[in-house]
Amino acid sequence: MIQIGTPLKVPELNLSPEPEGGIVLSKDMQQVLSLLTGYWQNKRLLLKSSPSGVLFTSSPQLNDIYHVPGVGANFEYKGSDIPCTEILVMGHPTNTGNIWVKPNAVATVDNAWPLAKSEVLNISLTNLSILNILIVVDGEKAIVAYTL
Repeated sequence: MIQIGTPLKVPELNLSPEPEGGIVLSKDMQQVLSLLTGYWQNKRLLLKSSPSGVLFTSSPQLNDIYHVPGVGANFEYKGSDIPCTEILVMGHPTNTGNIWVKPNAVATVDNAWPLAKSEVLNISLTNLSILNILIVVDGEKAIVAYTL
């Protein structure tokens, strides 16, 4: 069996008392832990699932929905610093013109994805601050939904 010399810290497991020192892991336990945890940005993460055991990796839970109103013609919007996994942007059903969506750069009519009223774009992002929207017509709106 393998012995881990440093404590295995995964706060989401709520282990009480916290394990200290070396932990002896059998081969089957090593496999279980490798299947239950992921690794992102130097951090061990516990994979999460629904109550029925379905992993939240393909369809995470909706975190919030908000509207972005265009204030003036050619209104440029940049998302807030909010971690996310996916976003859905929709042209408001009452819009008359297009809105333009672009990750990682300012959105323009020449470099972004156009959305007419009720059209939708779904993309994966790690933070809403990556999202840029151009609302060409004053007073029109983009609807943004994001998951975490």
